[in-house]
Amino acid sequence: MGKNERYTDLETRISDYFLLCDALNEQKKKIVKPYTLSGLADYIGISRRELERLALVKRHEKLIQAAKTKIEAFIEEKALTGELSSNASSNSLKYNFGWGEKKQDDEQASCKSITLTLSPEMAELAR
Repeated sequence: MGKNERYTDLETRISDYFLLCDALNEQKKKIVKPYTLSGLADYIGISRRELERLALVKRHEKLIQAAKTKIEAFIEEKALTGELSSNASSNSLKYNFGWGEKKQDDEQASCKSITLTLSPEMAELAR
C-alpha cells in the first residue's frame, strides 16, 4: 500500500469512527458511544500512544488534530448539556486536551525573584 493509500485509509477510518458513534447514538436516542481518543485509536487499530506519535508526523498532523478537536468539542458540549458525566468529561479534557494547565509564561512569572533591601533599623528588627 502506497503512502497516499495509507493516508486515505486513515482518513476514511477516522471518518467511519465518527459515523459509527453518531449512528449508534442516534439509534438509541442517547449517547451510548461517545467520541473518545481511546475509542478512535481502537477503531483505527492502533494504541493511544501510537495515535499521539502519528499526530507528530507532519503528513498526518492536521488530520489527527482535526479528529482530536472534534472529540474535544464533543466532550465539552455534552458535558455542558448534562449528556456526559461532568467528572469524566473534566478528567478527559484535563488529561487528554491540557485543560487547566498553567501556561509557561504563568510559571515563569511566578518564579521571578525579588530582592528586598531593608533599612538598618528594619534589618536590626529582623534579627
